[in-house]
Amino acid sequence: MQKNLFRKIWILAFLLPVTGCQEEFDSEAFIEEEDRYFQLYMDANYPNLQPTESGLYYIEYEEGSDASPDSGDWVLINYLAYTIPDETVVDTYDEEWARDYNLFNSGVLYGPYKYQHGTEMEGLREGLSMMKVGGISRLIFKSDLGYGAEGLGNIGKFESLMYDVQLLEVIGDPVAWEQMKIDSFLAANPTAYPIRDSETASVMYYIPGVAGDSAQVADGNNVEVFYTGQLLDGRVFDSNEGEASGMSVTIGEGDVIRGWDLGLKYFRYGGTGQLLIPHELAYGEEGTKASGTGKNAIPPYEALLFDIEVTKNVPDSEKD
Repeated sequence: MQKNLFRKIWILAFLLPVTGCQEEFDSEAFIEEEDRYFQLYMDANYPNLQPTESGLYYIEYEEGSDASPDSGDWVLINYLAYTIPDETVVDTYDEEWARDYNLFNSGVLYGPYKYQHGTEMEGLREGLSMMKVGGISRLIFKSDLGYGAEGLGNIGKFESLMYDVQLLEVIGDPVAWEQMKIDSFLAANPTAYPIRDSETASVMYYIPGVAGDSAQVADGNNVEVFYTGQLLDGRVFDSNEGEASGMSVTIGEGDVIRGWDLGLKYFRYGGTGQLLIPHELAYGEEGTKASGTGKNAIPPYEALLFDIEVTKNVPDSEKD
């Protein structure tokens, strides 16, 4: 989602009042204050817009076509989340906006966000259910449809929100969607060699590059690995290329994802190649989160592609 996709509307020239610390939290006062500023904002910007029964204000910029998501479907979206009335961006998977608003975290995988529809907060859930693939909409709602009295991350308690959302795809079954991407990759890479895991019956793939100059490494060997990991859409999530030393791995010890323990045994010292690893042999149905955030570092149900070079791990005591 580019910055010129959603032009910011006029910002009200007032600030929320600063209240002193209170020993006891007065939720009714916070709700009244939120209601007052929310209504002032809507009257100034969208005086004729009517809410849904729940209180969601929905503006459709582009209608979209094809399917709307059902609860339980997995979806792919772009979004910007703002607080109301100040219109400060407080959440996004767009890297440029994250940097501009000091939200950037190097551990987050920026780009389209994949998640299971129905697990999000009510305002986003209801609004997304009204959209179709390719559509762009603005959702405006108070905290009772958002994060309420708790808040989340940069979003404070009793904070009204506005979301600009682009629905990119309704995935439906994330396993079938992952397999479709794997099949597309294999069609373009006919030299990929299948590796079946005897424990899980899952299949991963080794794509040979430079052969290397030794026997294949084996369980118990300690190797140095230079790598770049990416999703099949090309987004890089981690790399140590260009560093002075690689990652030290003892083959078969279980200190790396299972796909590496299986796949690295197809390399020789000095060898290069790729490993295509399905989610069952990587980070599974949950993926991983960036430290200190609730945001994806690696999404759930995601096949990973690693460019790899394996070298012999020489102890410091043996180096010149």
